[in-house]
Amino acid sequence: MFPEIEFEETTNETESSSELGETPLYDFAKREYVVKDGKVVMCSQKQAVAQWVGFLVLTTVGKYPVYDGTEFGTHIENYIGYKDEAFVFSEIKREIQEKAVLNRAIQAIDDFEMTRIKGKITVSMVIAMQDGEEEEVTVDV
Repeated sequence: MFPEIEFEETTNETESSSELGETPLYDFAKREYVVKDGKVVMCSQKQAVAQWVGFLVLTTVGKYPVYDGTEFGTHIENYIGYKDEAFVFSEIKREIQEKAVLNRAIQAIDDFEMTRIKGKITVSMVIAMQDGEEEEVTVDV
């Protein structure tokens, strides 16, 4: 009843590339996207990767339906109240490093540091990208 269609397998360069495409710029301090003259501001490739890591750190696994089945995010909330800072920091570092490399533009996470001040955790790291660039990211949780 329906015509048979043969599909030719092709490779799309953008699929295998480490480029992430156009990404709107997000201001983590204000917790909103940047708009200038009524238009959403787009960010550079380095900023897009840094934002992706920032969202990874701030997102709780399973909290938002849009991420269902992806395991995107972290379990940082699970460590609230732990007294053993070394354990908490090592677990958060492990989780971020394991999940960050799922982004095709990221090669590794280096120089990972965390500080806790009055119940607030600041996570800092350097992202080594597939293209050889590096970007420093700091996220307040």
